Amino acid sequence: LFQAELADSVSVPVFTSSLMQVPLIQKMLKKNQTIGIITAKKSSLTARHLKKVGIDDKILLQIEGLESCTEWSKIFLAPEEDIDISIVEKDVVNIACAMKKTSDIGAFVLECTDLPPFSDAIRKATDCPVFDFVTLTNFVYRALKGS
Repeated sequence: LFQAELADSVSVPVFTSSLMQVPLIQKMLKKNQTIGIITAKKSSLTARHLKKVGIDDKILLQIEGLESCTEWSKIFLAPEEDIDISIVEKDVVNIACAMKKTSDIGAFVLECTDLPPFSDAIRKATDCPVFDFVTLTNFVYRALKGS
């Protein structure tokens, strides 16, 4: 929510959300393709969040959260318990595949910073590009420092 304010406050590039990639991704896709956004909790990702990073209502989005995934929910409900990452990966991939079946998804964006470890599995299962906070960080780093 505070991308603009933070960027205006410092003298270095600031990027606060992988969602900042969505307008660029939309330009890469066919005009009728949807961008699938996977987030930790769908209800927490509001229209205000989207607008603050430059996403308007002309960009086709399908947003799904992980709140129905039992293993994932342990992060919030039982943080002292161990989490089986292989189960989380399977759940995340299943959500991406289900999204792909219901929409013409051209790319995925993983909104939560806990999700990049599952990007390759989603790419493999859906044959779609996957953007996350790591792809954004690499983009900015390469622009600043080169190869």
